[in-house]
Amino acid sequence: MPQKKATMGIFRKANNKLEGAVEGAFGRAFKSSVQPVELAHKLAKEMGDHKTVGVSNVYVPNEFDVYLGKDDYDHLVSFEDSLRQELSNYVTAFARREGWTLVAPPRIDLHKDEDLRVGEFGIATRTVSAPADSSAAGAFAAPAAAVPPAAAAPPGGFIDQTVLYQEPVPAATPAATPSAARGVLRGRQGDYQLTGAVTVIGRSRRCDIVLTDPNVSRQHAEIRRRDDGFMLVDLGSTNGTRVNRRDVKQVVLQHGDRIELGTTELLFERQP
Repeated sequence: MPQKKATMGIFRKANNKLEGAVEGAFGRAFKSSVQPVELAHKLAKEMGDHKTVGVSNVYVPNEFDVYLGKDDYDHLVSFEDSLRQELSNYVTAFARREGWTLVAPPRIDLHKDEDLRVGEFGIATRTVSAPADSSAAGAFAAPAAAVPPAAAAPPGGFIDQTVLYQEPVPAATPAATPSAARGVLRGRQGDYQLTGAVTVIGRSRRCDIVLTDPNVSRQHAEIRRRDDGFMLVDLGSTNGTRVNRRDVKQVVLQHGDRIELGTTELLFERQP
């Protein structure tokens, strides 16, 4: 199996018609094995999809976990060091060209996921500041002409809400008040009470509502409590989210709305 690393030249000549979102979110199935150029384009897309607009800078994720099926992982890990360096260079150059701010040098790690087939991959993103005494931060300094004016990173760094495979940080769940909205999702797998401030839906066992539908992304969507109502937000899922047969990125839910995730349909109901 060839072990020739992909070059920046290959990245630049890549087909610009690559489609679909990864989970940040998981990637759609390709007909052949995962190629480095596909990873490069998806990493750049994830940065753009999860940017955070600051006062004078636009921050983008700088840490990426790439999840691959067994065969793709075994192939790419054979030249992992070179691949990680090439992808890191690509991500850095792309961010500079767009005028985005990376708060620390990019980190890209490959992981094996037995649930994924050949051609499928997932990318989890995080935005994490380098330690204050880190020598890497100084090494990351770029030519002034290529990078917007430097700005202080957010204290302690910040993390993207679509991160996968990360141990949840214990946090107190806001107690419901007598006037708080109450909702339920009804589906073939049962009824799900919307009791938390945020309810994550997907295939991952770490989700609050776990769906076994293979067309559902690991972290597909979330429902956020908003004042006296609920808002549905798609988390960059592969197959998208629909409400009442219409594609949505986010929408305030109304009693009786029908939510489609993959081939699973859920009915949202408000409760008195």
